[in-house]
Amino acid sequence: MIDEIRSHHDGMAVWWAGHNSWIIKTGDLVVTTDLWLENGSRIADAPITPEEMAAVIDVSFVTHAHGDHFNEYTSKILLEKSTCIFVMPESCLAVAKKLGIPDQRIVIAKPREPFEVKGIKIEPIRAIHGNANFAIYFDANLQDCGYVLSIGGKRFLQPGDSYLLEDHLFPRDIDVLFFSPTEHNMYIDRSTILINTLQPDYIFPQHHSTVKVNEGNRFWAKGYPEEVKIWIDDELKSRYHVFEIGEKKLIK
Repeated sequence: MIDEIRSHHDGMAVWWAGHNSWIIKTGDLVVTTDLWLENGSRIADAPITPEEMAAVIDVSFVTHAHGDHFNEYTSKILLEKSTCIFVMPESCLAVAKKLGIPDQRIVIAKPREPFEVKGIKIEPIRAIHGNANFAIYFDANLQDCGYVLSIGGKRFLQPGDSYLLEDHLFPRDIDVLFFSPTEHNMYIDRSTILINTLQPDYIFPQHHSTVKVNEGNRFWAKGYPEEVKIWIDDELKSRYHVFEIGEKKLIK
């Protein structure tokens, strides 16, 4: 994957490193979301190492503090071996402090308060974390966020870990949608509502096929991307793509 990222110069491309870990490159700009490259609980090793990622990354977006999203192992290496900026909600500051990330490399994202970093227009949106049995997480808070990112003339929506909120249905002209069809996120029915409402040009499921599933983690490790595809509008099926880990796709 690192060779593909380095050699990509024309247009925009995205790569999936599993879970919610997306790598987006346009021109020389490389940004990521919820980068989790630690092996161990994964079905297979990550397709790129944190050290390789550190050589090219400009901005690391984090949605919340859980270790499969704000991964300490990965982020520590990015801190030490790159000069990237970390964009994160206030709920992540305790982990950032533990890792020793200096204030000058952190940009705080607050839901519904837009800002810009490195020419990227960032619109943080609220996220409310779910849990098993389709319940709202006991420790859910209003600081976690997702992002609408305007990069290279395209608009990306990364909801993070969240139930479907009206905030997710408001954005317009979304080109690329990442969504999580898990029990503790939008599952099948609410994922379908999101997709049919936004009508994005590219529809990419995440939070699936990355972690070894057992009865204890099924509610967050098991995704249902194929089931969602059955229920979306026929016209949207051609825009729907389930990535293999490490796969690249051009965004036109």
